Amino acid sequence: MSEAHAVSEIHARLRKYLIGAAAVMLGVAAAQGYAAESKAVDDLINQADAAQRAGKPKDAIAALSRAIEQDPGNADLYARRERAYDSTGDLNKAVADANKYIELKPNDPEGYLNRARSYRADEKNDESLADINKAISLAPTEPDGYYRRADLYSDMGKKDLAKADEAKAAELEKQAR
Repeated sequence: MSEAHAVSEIHARLRKYLIGAAAVMLGVAAAQGYAAESKAVDDLINQADAAQRAGKPKDAIAALSRAIEQDPGNADLYARRERAYDSTGDLNKAVADANKYIELKPNDPEGYLNRARSYRADEKNDESLADINKAISLAPTEPDGYYRRADLYSDMGKKDLAKADEAKAAELEKQAR
């Protein structure tokens, strides 16, 4: 092997090493950036929780809105903000956040139950019932959907259906023990 060929081979190996090292460094930097972003989001969640406990849902909404700007794919942020909107009576915004949660996690019954709560508060019983039924279809062994549907049936004057759902929920709780 000639000296020029050996130098060329060393340069090629060095380039591969440097490219690999750069990729590792970029990965570490990205992970550190994510960790910093995650810490900022966690801090905003803590601010929102404190605001909710202090009876200041508008402050919670502001903190959660900033968190969503930093992490728009985090469905749980929309669920938290939905509950804050719900507590202010801004049911249209609550439903919009529940819709976003459902878009991000379509197979999670929580989004449907949250939206059902907002619909029920807005006296949209048919929409609420449809969402509760969807939640039950996604998690048929979870009692919460049955309890919520029982409450809604009771409000609608459907006492027999309410009693049946209460019994079903109680049975599911018993089986879970």
